[in-house]
Amino acid sequence: MTTETTVVGKSLPLIDGYEKVTGKLKYAGDLPALQRMHHAKVLRSPYAHARIKHLDTGRAEALDGVSAVLTYRDPIIGTKRTCGQVWTDPSFNFRGPLISDEVCFVGDEVAAVSAVDEDTAKEALRLIDVDFEELPAVFDMEEAMKPGAPRVRPWGKNYLDSSLFAWGDIEQGFKKADYIIENRTTMGNQQHAPLDRNACIAHWDSEQHLTIWTSTQALFWLRDAICEFFELSPRQVRVHSTPTGGSFGLWWANNFMFIARALARKARRPVRFSLTRDEVQTTVKRRERPITDIRLGVKKDGTLVAQSHRHLLDNGAYGNKFDPYQSVADLYTTEHGRTEFIGVSTNLLTAGCMRGVGDLTLAFAIEQAIDLAAEKVNMDPVEFRLKNVWKTGDILHTSQEVVFAKLMFNKEPEIRLTSSGMHECLRKGAELIGWKDKWKGWNEPSAVDGSRRRGVGCALSTHISGLPFFGYNGIVIKVNSDGTMALTTGIGRMGQGGDTTQAMVAAEVLGVKLEDINVIDGDSEVCPHTMVTYGSNGMHMVARATRAAAEDAKRQILDLAADALEANAEDLEIRDRRIFVKGSPDTGIGLKELMSKPIYEYLASPEIIGRASQGVDFTKSGKMMIADFCEAEVDTRTCQVKIVKFVAVHDSGTIVNPAVCENQVAGGMYQSLGFCFTEHLVFDDETGAILNPNFMDYKLVGPMDMPDPIIHFVQVYDQDGPFGAKGIGEGVTCAVPAAVAAAVRNAIGVWINPPITPDKVMAALHRG
Repeated sequence: MTTETTVVGKSLPLIDGYEKVTGKLKYAGDLPALQRMHHAKVLRSPYAHARIKHLDTGRAEALDGVSAVLTYRDPIIGTKRTCGQVWTDPSFNFRGPLISDEVCFVGDEVAAVSAVDEDTAKEALRLIDVDFEELPAVFDMEEAMKPGAPRVRPWGKNYLDSSLFAWGDIEQGFKKADYIIENRTTMGNQQHAPLDRNACIAHWDSEQHLTIWTSTQALFWLRDAICEFFELSPRQVRVHSTPTGGSFGLWWANNFMFIARALARKARRPVRFSLTRDEVQTTVKRRERPITDIRLGVKKDGTLVAQSHRHLLDNGAYGNKFDPYQSVADLYTTEHGRTEFIGVSTNLLTAGCMRGVGDLTLAFAIEQAIDLAAEKVNMDPVEFRLKNVWKTGDILHTSQEVVFAKLMFNKEPEIRLTSSGMHECLRKGAELIGWKDKWKGWNEPSAVDGSRRRGVGCALSTHISGLPFFGYNGIVIKVNSDGTMALTTGIGRMGQGGDTTQAMVAAEVLGVKLEDINVIDGDSEVCPHTMVTYGSNGMHMVARATRAAAEDAKRQILDLAADALEANAEDLEIRDRRIFVKGSPDTGIGLKELMSKPIYEYLASPEIIGRASQGVDFTKSGKMMIADFCEAEVDTRTCQVKIVKFVAVHDSGTIVNPAVCENQVAGGMYQSLGFCFTEHLVFDDETGAILNPNFMDYKLVGPMDMPDPIIHFVQVYDQDGPFGAKGIGEGVTCAVPAAVAAAVRNAIGVWINPPITPDKVMAALHRG
């Protein structure tokens, strides 16, 4: 920090902590039933790809207690559209129909029913007669891209045009190299696996006004997507976004919400649609499965001179991403480079953004190739990274801002890194893991005890601190007559403490305590427009607007106090709920006294409202930096892997709430450890069905599998961030799999792609 603070930088409890630990916090599934409310259920496809030949809903519609049945043939009331027409999520995570006559993955929607209770709705589903014509399906990305491959869905080709970045002259760069490293990696299918279940209530207050209650991190994206597809004005749609019981990217604008809205309109009554655990796991979204080819050119002295990446990302049936929205592709500085991303469709569950997005999968591939390059020149992997990793001021060749500037304005801006503490992160992490003592060299484990072999590994990543091109952030702060305040924001509440963070920023500027700020969020009719809460934008981007709104309110407070104190406003300061003359703390007035004191001219109490609506200069890019170190033990007899020690060092700029940030780092590590060892959606090779659709078979890591990480923050003040802060929430997952795999490789001499299971370890040992 450049100045002393009283709130920012302190470990303060979450403002909704009491509600959470007492069970009083209401998620979408906890909301009380509305009068006349019915319940929705969906008939789902048993096939990965099929066309509906015959569909008869007559018996279902005649069942007592059924209020509506929807199929692809049904019109969207109030529009010229049918349920079979395509809608597109603004995040590119979905492009598909509400309900289609051609189903494209196992679990795809065939028909939807609303009824007086869930049992009646289930019975109605059993009464729907449907015949399918099974069509060819494709589950492999590379097979889907071949000429003549079966079409995954009835529109468009199986892959999107590539997102391509290039700088320098890649061929000349490789000619300068003494060695060329080539490597291919892939990873498993991770599901978000939240404890909460997706739910939505849709209610038409009249024929022209829709209200939706749902857990979402995309309040205004959801509203705007509904308005666009259902041909409504924003004044006709009100969205209440309740907190999510974890989201990690799963709670955006999802198709089930649109089905609830269409059912409610046809049934002319409120409709609740709550997904079962199996539906959450198998019908909404999963992490993108990658295939990544890396080519590096390196000099004998360890200097990287060229890098090429080709990254295929599996969009599944309805994902629509052409780019994984990564930061890490040019983490290592080279004069020459080429990076290509291709989104590929398959007849599997839709894939899209999950915590860490493209940086987790791409970092795994790049970091493995970096280790191979360091090994080739026989260089310590930490020293190799210190030699080549980027630094403050470097050009970001693959920044997403470049993509969208090209798309929207046909311009190619030069974007530079505002700050980097990566070198400090590397050095501190190596110190905390004991790298100098434990690193014995390539193909030399750090320790051997009978059948147990230990190894150490390190990995780097970076991640965006939000993206600027999805809109402005608006914040309103109202000062009450007793000096307390109400802060209104559209930020999503996913457990990351975003409401607490915004309140801390406001409290710091306005010289009050955290408990003086009441945060009002989650209502599109009340809250100013706030961009979707994603990409770790809460602190680096939303808090800019919060700080500006607080400064606007502060200016008004000081103007009011100037009259009361017969002083100039610029000579006043606020601290500890009191306004005083700078240098003369005894000359002042309490904030409560000031706000409750009537203004003579108006015979009324004052009203102060601070406002701000801010965008972000996209030519400056604040990225969080991550250096993870792992010590792993592999038992070559049982093929079990144990994490002995894990060190996570982060540069997220100024750490606004250390306790919250430590929890973010630990939670992200645990989530990534699950990806490393146990979390993997298993698809049937023949049918495309998910074979482990619930927590009985989709294994999350348990308390006994979670080592306490050593966490350290390198606080590099970012001049472009509010109070010098950058993001943190997503980047904490990104380097973990690469560090773990590197440690396992150091122990047994073989690379294993996650999930690292005992059978894979056994096969690797047999390969030698």
